Amino acid sequence: MEDYNKAPFTYEQQLSLLKSRGLKIDNPDNALIFLKQVNYYRITAYCIPFQKPHDVFLAETTFEAIVELYRLDEELRNAVFAMLSPIEIFVRTQTAYELSHGWGSFAHYDLSIFQNEDNGKKWIVDLEETTKDSKEPFLQHYLTKYNGFPRLPLWIACEIMSMGNLSSFYSYLKPDVQRRICEIVGVDHNVFKSWLYVINFLRNICAHHGRLWSRNLSISPMILDKNPQWQNIKFNNKKLFASVAIAEWVYRKAGLQLRNVEPVYEIMRQIAALNPRFTDWMGVPVNHGIGMCWEVE
Repeated sequence: MEDYNKAPFTYEQQLSLLKSRGLKIDNPDNALIFLKQVNYYRITAYCIPFQKPHDVFLAETTFEAIVELYRLDEELRNAVFAMLSPIEIFVRTQTAYELSHGWGSFAHYDLSIFQNEDNGKKWIVDLEETTKDSKEPFLQHYLTKYNGFPRLPLWIACEIMSMGNLSSFYSYLKPDVQRRICEIVGVDHNVFKSWLYVINFLRNICAHHGRLWSRNLSISPMILDKNPQWQNIKFNNKKLFASVAIAEWVYRKAGLQLRNVEPVYEIMRQIAALNPRFTDWMGVPVNHGIGMCWEVE
């Protein structure tokens, strides 16, 4: 171990470093403008596909090629975030509806629905803290009209929860309760639990502007490997494509509008067009190609 002692580079020094490593920079003025807008350290992740060995650019690699990959990944994040939003709203709706009709308006306070009461109690405390901190206008109306705040009916509480809080709530529920929520999606309750974790993980990557296109996901979704439809496509569940296919599956089962899914596939096709290697980096199955995975039901 050693202390970090590298000094910060000026924008001009950053550009000179890239040139010394073999990067072609035809328009230095435009390149400097870009470096002033996007942190150099962020850019280095998009340089890696164009380097071999590390820090040595492949012949004829241009600054514009790296910027194009960066911009496409930016578009991909925006499209994935837009794709995940209706799923999140759908899960909130299913949770509120199924549990309130099964266990009443304050179902989430019924500790009998949790696998572990201590987890349930802790989750409730976290939810109430979130509720107290929320600035939603409808809470003021509830606060002035009803007793018990921050204890809210489930259909209101579901609009306060973060996606992470909602995912944890589902994971803490007993299997029979979970099945009521995920039945419409046509998957096992444990599979759906893993899907919610991944949806929340991807959502956070998008919200924090993280690199998405070539990422190895540290949280991998379960694949329906016993389902004939899924057996025909060889998914790599550590890559993005498998998660997009999962989102498409949920869209179709929930009756959501597929217009939010197609843009994701289209941007992935544009990234693949930059270099044949990039197809595999996104986890596109060799026997499928980039496009819709499931038949319309």
